[in-house]
Amino acid sequence: MTARATGGRARAHETRRAVRVIAWLAVAVLGIAVREAAAQSAALATGRIELSGGAAWLGSQAFGSADANETTSTGTAFRLFSTSSELGSAAAFDARVGVRVAGTLVVEADTSYARPELRITTSSDVESATGVTAVERLQQYTIGGGATWYVPTASRVAPFVAGGGGYLRQLHDRRLLVQTGRYYQFGGGAVYLLSSRSAGALKATGLRVDLRATIFKDGVALDGGTHATAAVAGSFLVRF
Repeated sequence: MTARATGGRARAHETRRAVRVIAWLAVAVLGIAVREAAAQSAALATGRIELSGGAAWLGSQAFGSADANETTSTGTAFRLFSTSSELGSAAAFDARVGVRVAGTLVVEADTSYARPELRITTSSDVESATGVTAVERLQQYTIGGGATWYVPTASRVAPFVAGGGGYLRQLHDRRLLVQTGRYYQFGGGAVYLLSSRSAGALKATGLRVDLRATIFKDGVALDGGTHATAAVAGSFLVRF
């Protein structure tokens, strides 16, 4: 056997040994990364019960316009004036109670309370009178349910998608008249964990931000239609 052949086999052996070492190091590093990611993801999913509450902002809803007509002697309609109506934007209180049912899927019950203004404006008066706006402040309640699914992540910031719907109740001034309807909402956001722990009843605290599209059906909508608006909410979250 020549020295060249012996040296070649030695180099091949050393190469295979180096490859095995690199492979084992790669497996070890990958294992550590997976464990760390799993630990952090577990922290995001820590706790079975989730409570959150805070402030929200609801966008306005335009209900369209209508004419106030008088029927003439010939049976035709004569317009006296026109009206347009809207439900103004408003601040709201928003709260949720959730139960984690599987992985990062949370089934929730939610409620909100707001005081939006119903505005009705007159225009195009036949006698050229100046338009006026009548304003009435409502009390608006919603109660319903839905689900939130957190995107698996190795970060303290957990994005999510959410959707649901429920019952809408709107009370006019002095609570003399009640309007009811339904609402549906979908959107997403993120939770930022402030703290997490495995021991004790309190498992985690955090901040939750929601961006939603909300659809209202019936209620005080003078046209009896369905209207969509945007909503944003920020809340403090705890998990048990």
